[in-house]
Amino acid sequence: MDNTEKIHDVIIIGGGPAGLMTAFYCGTGGMKPMILEALDFLGGQSAALYPEKPVYDVPGIIECTGQELSDSLTEQVMQIEPYVEFNQSVDEIKQIDGVWGLFCKSGKIYKTKAVVIATGKGAFAPIKLGIPGEDDYLGKGLTYTVKHIADYKGKDILIVGGGDSAMDWTCTLKDVAKSVTLIHRRDGFKAHIGAVNQIKAMAEAKEINMFIPYEIKKIEGKDKEGKNKVEKVTIFNNQTNEEKTFPAQSIIICAGFKPTVDALKKWGVELNEKGLIKTHDICKTNLTGIFAVGDATEYIGKRHLIVMEFGEAASAAGAVSTHIYGKGKGGAEWWAGPKKKKTGNVEVDKDDDANKQPVGAK
Repeated sequence: MDNTEKIHDVIIIGGGPAGLMTAFYCGTGGMKPMILEALDFLGGQSAALYPEKPVYDVPGIIECTGQELSDSLTEQVMQIEPYVEFNQSVDEIKQIDGVWGLFCKSGKIYKTKAVVIATGKGAFAPIKLGIPGEDDYLGKGLTYTVKHIADYKGKDILIVGGGDSAMDWTCTLKDVAKSVTLIHRRDGFKAHIGAVNQIKAMAEAKEINMFIPYEIKKIEGKDKEGKNKVEKVTIFNNQTNEEKTFPAQSIIICAGFKPTVDALKKWGVELNEKGLIKTHDICKTNLTGIFAVGDATEYIGKRHLIVMEFGEAASAAGAVSTHIYGKGKGGAEWWAGPKKKKTGNVEVDKDDDANKQPVGAK
């Protein structure tokens, strides 16, 4: 029987950190989870957008990159041997004979007793600033993501934003680039206070340039063939209109990513005014048997941190278990690790496949 014919315990839509850990906790709780991933690899936003970005807020790990985090989570979840289907984008979710049917754009239909939505910010649509030249210079020195730090060696870089990503890239690139200038349109920052204080100290020490409240007014530059290429930028103070022009070969816009809500609306889950899924009472949505975790959700007190995604994943797995088996009848939450057998004096995994490269690891 293939995966489209059987009725699964739980299907997790999305293979980012929240989805991977939900699958892991479902597996340790005695369920057999399936992950449906729209891309051809696991890891989500961390792997797709920020493979070389330093990550500092994972408990027990002082520092790692987005790719390293994704690889580690993938290896961990593969221990519970989930079903994984790549390149499957869920178009509709409907009831079929008392279970949920997930209709994919590929034409495949998957049936399940429970669904956990872990789609993150969907298709990773960046929030644009709407400044002159933004589209004209996209990919020609202007970007919304940083994939390879070495690309910025010896360059004058302008970073735009006031959140954690802007702070992180400023700290990371200052030792690689010729110069780093950070601008933000407001006087205050959204980033963690510790990161903000670090950035302010760097600016005072003249390790970076920082201008607030400033915005981009104009981007200029051409290559030898007369095609657009970022060479310099003009910024202005949005309170005094004072202008500054300086060289820049790279502009990194860190304004965040907006959720692509078309699919969520089609699935019937209740959204808030930001297009995020409303959850209540342990990751539940307005639809019985459909739960949600990670960046796709919002509730009172929500912080968009990886550590919170891990907590939500454990809670969602418990809620799914209760939904399927009833309260107190689900699998154990404590896990003794992969099954092993002894060969002489050496312990080996019971399933040789456990020693293979995990699906989706890069």
